[in-house]
Amino acid sequence: MRKIFLVLSAIILAGCATESVTTEHARPVPAERILASGNGSSTITVTRDKGWFAGGGCFVELTVDGKSYARIDTGETVNIKVEPGRHILGISGDSQGKGLCGFKVGQPLKETSTNLSISELQKFRITGDANSGLDIRPTAI
Repeated sequence: MRKIFLVLSAIILAGCATESVTTEHARPVPAERILASGNGSSTITVTRDKGWFAGGGCFVELTVDGKSYARIDTGETVNIKVEPGRHILGISGDSQGKGLCGFKVGQPLKETSTNLSISELQKFRITGDANSGLDIRPTAI
């Protein structure tokens, strides 16, 4: 009985961990879930981790400068063209979500800022952990 409990605990914990995905291995966000278009010489790439604790089952809404930009699923990536300068990226629950996903449970608005030079590329990752839930952070992968 004790072995069964240990195996089940390991499976549950493994299901709660996020797994990073490189931009090269992530699927692009489908066009129907891109809510705005960007323009400019600089690029922000946002990639969402895989795994149940990465919010599996619900899309995350990505905002750029306070405006909804895309609805991102686990293991997906999106490139955003922006003008050089300071920008605020945010994530929140899916405004178009159905059922439990529409309640935005556990997905309050979280934001970070960045400053891009002309033609610069910066990468961000949507990840999660047991302490802070989903978050958006700079990444090198």
